[in-house]
Amino acid sequence: MNVRKCLILSLLVGGVFALNSCETGGNKETGPEPAPVAANGPINADGFLKNDHEPLNKWLDERFEVDYKHMTPALIFDQVPLNDIFYETSNLPQDATPLNFSSSDVSRRELLKKIASHWRLKMSLVTDAAGNPTAVRVEG
Repeated sequence: MNVRKCLILSLLVGGVFALNSCETGGNKETGPEPAPVAANGPINADGFLKNDHEPLNKWLDERFEVDYKHMTPALIFDQVPLNDIFYETSNLPQDATPLNFSSSDVSRRELLKKIASHWRLKMSLVTDAAGNPTAVRVEG
């Protein structure tokens, strides 16, 4: 199976779980919930990995509880809830300070923004000829 088919399949499976979720990220009367507070304060992920692909946006904005301890750049992208899609990594830091991060309510987009900030990584979306996302490019 090629990368594009795997990403599409992963997004569809993630979409099914997102649609079956009992909770939402906010309500229409009070607006969106505030960003989770981490050790350094709220994570502002506005515009991070911005795209027009609705299934990917739903996947990025789905919220989770995470508790990462001693994560390295080589390990982080294999962890739940980030491991559902493909990453093209290059020049990841080898002797980087480990990431310790815990939150009871964080989106994948916020989590990826935290990771990018922590290790000063550049993240962007890789798209096919039709403009559909196929992977997240991560560069150190």
